[in-house]
Amino acid sequence: MVDPALPAPQPAPPPAGSSLFTAGGIVLAIGGLYFGRDIFIPFAVGILLSFALTPLVNWLRRLKLPRVAAALIAVTLAFILIGGLTYVVGRQLVQLANNLPSYQTTITEKIRALQTSAPGGGVVDKVTTTIQDLSKEISGPDKPTEKAAEQAGTSLGTSPTRQEPVTVRLERPQSQPLEIIQTIAGPLLAPLATAGLIVIFVIFILLEQEDLRDRFIKLAGAGDLQKTTQALNDAAARVSRYLLMQLVVNLTYGIPIGIALYFIGVPNAVLWGLLAAVLRFVPYLGPFLAASFPIALAFAVDPGWSMLLWVVGLFLLAELISNNVIEPWLYGSSTGLSSLAIIMAAIFWTTLWGPVGLFLATPLTVCLVVIGRYVPQLEFLGVLLGSDPVLAPEERLYQRLLAGNLEEAVEIAEDYVDENSSREFYDHVGVPALRLAENDRQRSTTDTNYRRLVANTAICVVREIEDHVREKASSSENKNASGEQKAATPTSEKPVLCIAGRTELDRAAAEMLAQVLEENGTGARVLPPIAISEGALAQLDLTGVEVVCLSYLHSQPQVFARYICRRLRRRAPHVKLMVCCWNAPPQGTHTEDMARQMSADAATLSLDVCMNQINAWLAHQDAASDARGSQTPAIIDNEQERIAAMQHLGLSGGHHRSFDNVAKRVAEAFGAPIALVSMITDEQQLMPGAQGLAPDLNTSRQIPREESVCGHVVASDEVVVSEDVTKDPRFTDNPLVLEKGIRFYAGAPLRTSAGLVLGSLCVIDMEPREFSKEERVRLQSMADDLMAELERNSEKHEAESDPTLLSGPRQKQDVTS
Repeated sequence: MVDPALPAPQPAPPPAGSSLFTAGGIVLAIGGLYFGRDIFIPFAVGILLSFALTPLVNWLRRLKLPRVAAALIAVTLAFILIGGLTYVVGRQLVQLANNLPSYQTTITEKIRALQTSAPGGGVVDKVTTTIQDLSKEISGPDKPTEKAAEQAGTSLGTSPTRQEPVTVRLERPQSQPLEIIQTIAGPLLAPLATAGLIVIFVIFILLEQEDLRDRFIKLAGAGDLQKTTQALNDAAARVSRYLLMQLVVNLTYGIPIGIALYFIGVPNAVLWGLLAAVLRFVPYLGPFLAASFPIALAFAVDPGWSMLLWVVGLFLLAELISNNVIEPWLYGSSTGLSSLAIIMAAIFWTTLWGPVGLFLATPLTVCLVVIGRYVPQLEFLGVLLGSDPVLAPEERLYQRLLAGNLEEAVEIAEDYVDENSSREFYDHVGVPALRLAENDRQRSTTDTNYRRLVANTAICVVREIEDHVREKASSSENKNASGEQKAATPTSEKPVLCIAGRTELDRAAAEMLAQVLEENGTGARVLPPIAISEGALAQLDLTGVEVVCLSYLHSQPQVFARYICRRLRRRAPHVKLMVCCWNAPPQGTHTEDMARQMSADAATLSLDVCMNQINAWLAHQDAASDARGSQTPAIIDNEQERIAAMQHLGLSGGHHRSFDNVAKRVAEAFGAPIALVSMITDEQQLMPGAQGLAPDLNTSRQIPREESVCGHVVASDEVVVSEDVTKDPRFTDNPLVLEKGIRFYAGAPLRTSAGLVLGSLCVIDMEPREFSKEERVRLQSMADDLMAELERNSEKHEAESDPTLLSGPRQKQDVTS
């Protein structure tokens, strides 16, 4: 059998050959994508368009159209839309080209105005002249010109020789008709061929969608059909959502910009609106490119500066609204890519496939991230490119603690506390981080200094969180004053003592527990491990302490906690002992068995359960104190008369076999393991009849009256029922109840004809149970029948001077009638 405390076996590392094979496959794939881009680009565009057109095809199929007709209609509509947009953009570009010469004058005047109106007067000219002078000084003196050389020759008496230049004329031969066609149609053939391939790919992908999916699953599944299907569904859902949401975002971005540019007066506003919508598919760089053209045109068109300022403000406002309102609202969840991954993907795909790769970068990288999630050899792609945190919150906190980075650790903690609460942070992040540190400590035998570093940093984080929570509470005082519930404040009393079991890490966990207790208004103090050492345990101050919590991060704390709990139990029997086993394996762990092994009142595995148990104990003790102050006194007014009646009936002696038979029949009638016929004297509770008692009690048949449960029945003179004794403040501190594990009690008063309550007839169980009104009436009836029979036997005894106190057969018959 495997020890649950041992760590789970780690999977064997992949062989080195597998990593080399994966790296070689990636290099070959990149090379294939680069050299085969003429085929892969149309195919990738076709796949993306098929993702976008699949909802339309499915809608047409629901209208009872054949698949071929639905696919052809969808493709036709899509390319009609693309062709119409291309036509509009072309006309706008021709119009812009015709108007550009008219903007030259405005641009020249603005540049001159900038030069003359700059601060200092002509500062641009001055800077230009200065740069030119410096460049002349750096390049050295000017070389002699040709004219200077001629003058030098004349002074020497030589005449310069002149050579007439030779005229050369190059005449182009007359072009052939085929060359003219090639010159005109050649540049158009490549885009037309690519567009044709895209159309063919889209049509066949839509027609053979199911068949292509099945073939891909068969090819890539390799025995794992479920994982391959999940990968396909995940990739299709992410890419389809990205394309649809990005299209909606771009339209809500481009259409308002086109309308606003039209009213501002920027020419060709339709062109710039379409360009803004299309370029926004390019991550990060697209919006800046889309804004640069209208800004430049506004600079060229308007003689003043108002149009330029309006255009700049328009794009800034559109970006703020789109990034902070539209995108979070429509996306809901991201594509799964980190910001750095989007930038790197844009660079990578642009390098491979040029401008087309810039548009395809995000959807293609989404597919790579999905592949990395489901293919173990490519898991690094999901880690490098994905947006999901690669470290769990407790691992992130542990890494900061291990590095001694207090600032980032506090930032992680405060962010988590703001979103949830300090209690959840410690339970789900803080204590698990310390658990990781303890597990590393047990595995490592060389370096132990990091344990102290982690513990000290964790304690500092606890102090910072305490201040952070206090600041939040003080900032909400106005709300509390308006009628809301006021936050709990620490109390000066310290009823809870949190003690570290063995190490500094245990103390850090104890500090976390104490901070949550203080935040909830329960005073707590923390002691280091030395406080429970061999010599210091006897000097431990337990004044005012009601609960002691021993904190252990060791996976097997039973050996260490058993000794401490036994010594604390001998010193203070009234104190509740809690052992916090922060590192115990949750599977197969029974806290009741652990508490019994360690002689503790309870053992917990989480901070939340520990808090609930401590609060329950303290609440019960407070309620018990209130109940003890308000309940009927143990010595009632007619105490002497009651004792005299008990002696008169001969019930103050002890064990009677006939009462055992009564208790047995009562236990069987109510299906309870224990039933008692008890009598309450001035000092003791006698049990003349019992069924199911523990051997020690069955021998003595008496307990002190202050420990008596039946004394409450005598004091109240009515049926007392506690369906769960642990939640009843009257019995919370009863040592008999705690020791014997009693969970249910129901007792009816044994009342004489004169109205004196001598004891009770009760049933007891070790599990909570319900007790109906009919059962209460039935129990009281059995108690009345028993007392009536006892009084008849007493009268008969006096009349006949019979030494027998009870008639067994008749008594049984009357009680059970």
